[in-house]
Amino acid sequence: MLPVNIRVNHRLRGVAMMLLFNGAWAIAAGVPVQNDTVWKDDRGQEILCQGGSLAKFGDTFYFYGWADYPGDNRKDTITCYSSKDLASWKFERHVYSRDMTNLTLIVPDRLHVIFNAATKKYVMVGKHILPVDDPEIPGQPRVTGGVSYFTSDTPVGTFTYLGHEMLPAGASPGTDYHRDLAAFQDDDGVAYVVSSHDQHKPNRNIMITRLTRDYLHIDRPICEVPLTGDAREAPYIIKLKNRYSLFVSGHGNPSAWNGSPTYVSFAERLAGPWTAFRKVKCEPDSKDCFNAQNDFLFEVRGSAGSFVLWGGDRWSQRTGTGIGKNIWLPLQWDASEPLLKWYSTWDVNAVAGSWTADPKAIRTPPRGASRVAE
Repeated sequence: MLPVNIRVNHRLRGVAMMLLFNGAWAIAAGVPVQNDTVWKDDRGQEILCQGGSLAKFGDTFYFYGWADYPGDNRKDTITCYSSKDLASWKFERHVYSRDMTNLTLIVPDRLHVIFNAATKKYVMVGKHILPVDDPEIPGQPRVTGGVSYFTSDTPVGTFTYLGHEMLPAGASPGTDYHRDLAAFQDDDGVAYVVSSHDQHKPNRNIMITRLTRDYLHIDRPICEVPLTGDAREAPYIIKLKNRYSLFVSGHGNPSAWNGSPTYVSFAERLAGPWTAFRKVKCEPDSKDCFNAQNDFLFEVRGSAGSFVLWGGDRWSQRTGTGIGKNIWLPLQWDASEPLLKWYSTWDVNAVAGSWTADPKAIRTPPRGASRVAE
């Protein structure tokens, strides 16, 4: 679990913040989220959760991701952790592993779990492709990528693999498969998949497709968001104040595991038009988003307001650079432009939907050799 030495926030020092919760007065304080460290769960074991997403069902947060074991894809599993405060995490279980279906060609990363109110199923949407950077697996040829579907009756149950699909008819020629992807559930309950794709020019376009009402099939394409310059991957859509924001990572070699800058595009409608992608500002300036890659964004809503949490993957186990595997920062705004400001430690109050940080926690993160849990 993350360090939980709860301390009173510096802005609220000496002040008790009282909230009326479940009919009784309670004191709520922020708990620290610490970057540049190895995150551990309630068992004292390293949290292995990358290329995934954050969800909230009821009053509990769930962190789903890929338990990456470099060099042997047959050990791949999808892990699930739960938390009430976004700082201390309980290991729930491996909700899926390849040996459950013997489908060794599935790489269960870039996944997102959403709840379908009509079917009462928790649906996990993930990528279906074998990454080219990993060692070959004998007898398992490379395949083009699709969208994988899994369902469970509970957030922490075993997710059953139901199959995968390629891009729908109507996509541009040569764009027959998905690469990095994420699911997006709109306010009306309609779900979509946003993916980077293009067979002949990898990661040179962003495709948005609508899912069927049960979230288990592709319905139809909504739009393609063209890209200029370098390739982009790790797309993620979030809706804030009736405006859609599409965040992506990008650099000259998108198949690498290194950190990369984050870019953003905006639209009033999912069908577009989308603005040209522009780089998200980092403070202090960072060419690789503090040695991390865009993963997900999540709006933390509470009794006093809300803020957006930006989650980044730090693939230190593959690059040998940086400490820890996850970087979480509160997304800020400079006028109408998003801003990622580095904090080695910041406080989150999930009940209130607020965060604070000591300005002294702003410093350039170290770039030493990676560390793993012993």
